[in-house]
Amino acid sequence: MPMYYFHLRNQDKFTDPDGTELVDVEAARAHALVVARELKFKSDTFMDEAWSRWFMHVQDGDGTELFSFPMSDVENGSNN
Repeated sequence: MPMYYFHLRNQDKFTDPDGTELVDVEAARAHALVVARELKFKSDTFMDEAWSRWFMHVQDGDGTELFSFPMSDVENGSNN
């Protein structure tokens, strides 16, 4: 199965060093949303900055960025 990496960026970059094996890009997109919701559920900020300043960037195992989205587009909480 392919590896996908889920990074957070604003002016800084926090990389996912381990990645996650998933069946395809659509599974990676669904996983990214789950991760983003969980992160926002745990805290209103990340590194003392509002989530509105952060983006999630998803790359494949070759380092190609597949998609990204602003964290402000993600609903808070794990049930949304």
